[in-house]
Amino acid sequence: MKREGIKKKLDQWKEVLYERIVDGVKHRGICCLLAFMALISFIWYAKEKYPEWKEAHSGVPDVVSSMSVNNAHHLKLIANRSRIEDKEEFAREIIHMCQDNSFHSIRFSTDINGYPLELNILVYLNRKELEEGELVFEIEFSTDDFSGEYDIKNDADKFRLYLDREEIDFY
Repeated sequence: MKREGIKKKLDQWKEVLYERIVDGVKHRGICCLLAFMALISFIWYAKEKYPEWKEAHSGVPDVVSSMSVNNAHHLKLIANRSRIEDKEEFAREIIHMCQDNSFHSIRFSTDINGYPLELNILVYLNRKELEEGELVFEIEFSTDDFSGEYDIKNDADKFRLYLDREEIDFY
C-alpha cells in the first residue's frame, strides 16, 4: 500500500512537472517569436534609414544650392557630418574645393565668366538642419578690390577668408 501511495504521488508530480515544462516551452516559444519579430522590424527600419544616415555622415561636403550675382557665388553647403571639430580648417578645405571645382553635385561654369570673384557660403551639418534653418557658420572669401580683375583660383593671394565675419588665415 505504501508503494502504491508513493507511486501515485510520483505520478502526480510527473504530471505537474510535465505541465510546467510544456507551459515553459510554450512561453519560451512565444517569447522567441516576439523577439524574432522585433529583430525583423528593427532590420527593416534600419535598412530604410541607412542610406539617409550614410549620406548625412559621409564626411564629404556637398553644395545643395548655388546662386550667382555679378560672378559672386552664394552657396548653401551641407557638411555631411555630425559635427565640425575645426571650423577654420574646414573653411579652408571648402575654399580649396571651390578653387579645384571638385564638388560632386555642382561645377562652376568657368568657360564664359571664369572663376568666381567672391564666395559666400552658408554651412549646415546635414540636410535636416538645412531644412530647419540651423546654420553652423558662414564662410566668405573676398577681396577688397571691386574691379573684377581677381578670381578665387588664379589670384587667391589677393583674397581674405572670413569665418562668421572674422578674418582667419588662408593658406
